Amino acid sequence: MLDKIAYDYVTEIKTRSANVAKIKYELAEKAKKFTDEEREKLRELIQKWLENIK
Repeated sequence: MLDKIAYDYVTEIKTRSANVAKIKYELAEKAKKFTDEEREKLRELIQKWLENIK
């Protein structure tokens, strides 16, 4: 589940004319209900996808 969220987030912010602030806000709202461990894992997954999708 977290892997899909991270992948979707990265692909959305990499699109042309993406509203990055809005996308980041929406992800932050989703992350509020996650535990600290899940948030850390999500950060790691986002970093992984950012490195792979350039």
